[in-house]
Amino acid sequence: MPISSFSPITTGIVNLPSIFAEQNENPTENAVSAFSDIFANIYGETVETNLTLQTDAIKLINGEIDDLHTIYNDMTKASIAVETFVAVKNAAVSSFQSIIAMQV
Repeated sequence: MPISSFSPITTGIVNLPSIFAEQNENPTENAVSAFSDIFANIYGETVETNLTLQTDAIKLINGEIDDLHTIYNDMTKASIAVETFVAVKNAAVSSFQSIIAMQV
């Protein structure tokens, strides 16, 4: 069986915007927009990978896909995307709780 070349995996990989690319007069506003962009990007990737998995599962049931490795790869990508999203969410909540617990 000949070995074909691999294509790079791009789904689930988040491109983090540089906070220091453009320095505004208000650095807090820049950091907030950068975090919201990162969080929105991770959420979008999670939704996209789950929709791809659902679509491929339906195609498998209908007999349109005959290879199980596609489904397994999509399951792995969706699992990693959900784990990444939950980890970022947990870190954000933990940071918020730490800030709230600070005494002024």
